[in-house]
Amino acid sequence: MIRLDIASLIFFYILFSAILILIGWLSFSYRGAKRHSIKEGDYLWKCSICFHIYVDSRHEEISTCPLCGSYNKKVA
Repeated sequence: MIRLDIASLIFFYILFSAILILIGWLSFSYRGAKRHSIKEGDYLWKCSICFHIYVDSRHEEISTCPLCGSYNKKVA
């Protein structure tokens, strides 16, 4: 049987907790970065009423805001 004093036990508990938190943080950061990427063919639109920025990949000069329904001109 392996004998551990209380200081070693607390050290290993904090170490493994920090490693788990780091792995969770990195995985959520990676998934969040992939989800918010904008493809080359997409266009950014900015609503002139509610200032919501959204992506609409249709090639039109005017788009409808998904939040308030107003018509907007292309930003980029």
